[in-house]
Amino acid sequence: MFLRKKAQSTAEYAIIIALVIAVAAGVLQVALKNAVRQKHQQAVTYMLNAGNATLAPAITAGGTGVGAQYLSQEFRQTTVEKDSYVDTTTLNKGGGENRTQSQTTNTTAINVERLYQP
Repeated sequence: MFLRKKAQSTAEYAIIIALVIAVAAGVLQVALKNAVRQKHQQAVTYMLNAGNATLAPAITAGGTGVGAQYLSQEFRQTTVEKDSYVDTTTLNKGGGENRTQSQTTNTTAINVERLYQP
């Protein structure tokens, strides 16, 4: 019965092929989303544990590593140049006024990081 109607048979094949492609695309979309989500989770875990991988061998190299602490200190010195102070006023159309103040400063920062074992 279906073999005699060529146009109907071709249309049925086209619908079946379209259904197979749609199901395959849906399955691939879910698989791809899961793969991207898993890769994102790996990247987040890597970033969260980035310092621990390099710090752990240094702590345990000197002995048991029990009680070792990671200390960080920062020292800053800021100097202000008194001759560099500039006060600027700009008048805009309509009577508006923009005031800016600028001053030059020099900052020296030293960051000291070390392992401390009491």
